[in-house]
Amino acid sequence: MNQIIPYRNRLKPGTRHSVSINDNLTGEADTITWWEVLIMLCLLLISGNPYFLVQKFELFTVVFSIIPMVHFVRNYKKSVSYRTIFIFVFFLGYEIMHAFMFKLDYTLTVFKLALILLLSASVVDILKNKFIVVLTKTMVLISLVSFVFVLISYTPLHKPLYLLAERLFPIEKNYEGQSTPTLLIYTFCREYFFGDFSYVRNAGIFWEAGAFAVFLNITLFLHYSSKSIKVVGDLFDKQASILILALATTTSTMGALSLMILLTFFSGQLKSVFKYVLLALIVITSYLAFSTVEFLGEKINRELNQSRITNNRFGSALKDFDNIAERPLLGWSRRIEVVFKTTVRSSVTHRPNGFTNFLRNYGLIYFSVYFFLVFSSFKNIYYYYHHTYNNYLPLFGVILLFIASFSEVIFDLAFLKSLLFLYAAYYPLRANAEQNSFNKPVYA
Repeated sequence: MNQIIPYRNRLKPGTRHSVSINDNLTGEADTITWWEVLIMLCLLLISGNPYFLVQKFELFTVVFSIIPMVHFVRNYKKSVSYRTIFIFVFFLGYEIMHAFMFKLDYTLTVFKLALILLLSASVVDILKNKFIVVLTKTMVLISLVSFVFVLISYTPLHKPLYLLAERLFPIEKNYEGQSTPTLLIYTFCREYFFGDFSYVRNAGIFWEAGAFAVFLNITLFLHYSSKSIKVVGDLFDKQASILILALATTTSTMGALSLMILLTFFSGQLKSVFKYVLLALIVITSYLAFSTVEFLGEKINRELNQSRITNNRFGSALKDFDNIAERPLLGWSRRIEVVFKTTVRSSVTHRPNGFTNFLRNYGLIYFSVYFFLVFSSFKNIYYYYHHTYNNYLPLFGVILLFIASFSEVIFDLAFLKSLLFLYAAYYPLRANAEQNSFNKPVYA
């Protein structure tokens, strides 16, 4: 397997060669190829499309294992970093520990997790420092396709396409007797089709609009982290504008909240007094939106009032914290039968708060290691592009994930696992004219 600490241009010992900042970013200048976008699309599909993630997850996990297998065969002579080995041993070992603790048959679970980790690591190692660029372009493409289908949803073509999706890619109904049809390149809004909503919530390729919003916010964060934000045009470049527009079409409460926090944070990096005007506009717009838009302020107040009697995001958090208090360090495992004494999914076992669900399942030890690795990746990304250390931005990135996950269970997805390996693709190159070779990488 390709070494997870990539040296894009190796320097021979004794060679007098200076490395410029532009040389460090060679990968950014490379043309994005169709197969790179396809690989990223595969990672996103298995992470969020209902047919790939829900209906045929085992099948596509095995199918997509072709990517790491081919990558391994092509790079079998190259070594793997100790940190990558630690990630595999720790996360697979934790599942095995839970299997012994709660007497669970985790054979298939460990096998699938191993394949997911291999896929995530391989995609990062294949794309290397082009990961963020390829992700951004892929999400822009997904957004543009989704705009077309959102418009089609308001035409007579909507019903036949919806029914075609149900026949081509049938998905089992959940405990509420509902399913979301998808054409793989777009997932339809079931509530609009049945008249529950008067508008379409854009889910892109993902299982629902809220999930699309999560991936859009993560992409925006990585996109902004990889560039210098000096003027307003940097904040609202063409790609960012498309992603922001796509976020607006999701009508996701936590998606909108995450976006407002994201824009506020990066607006603070502007190099002119106009940043104060922009910050004021964001704050005023946010206040007006949460005061007047139903799916924002009104929805949050309604769910807060119902938190004691329902399993909504806030109610789930309260129930999860009760379980967390019983097993704070090692957690309860990902299996619902350990906590609920049943394998049948229902409104009782459904806990949609991704942040507290993750903490309940795995405990503080796993939780801390997971987000330390993510923090390290974000820290290395910032250093790679800006050539200076910054702890605030990677910390903000982790907090943004906390906020985004408040309404979606996301941290076991393959794409989120790839964030654990990004530290390697963007490890801090120290390019000084006096150096003849790369220094040993610094792990955050």
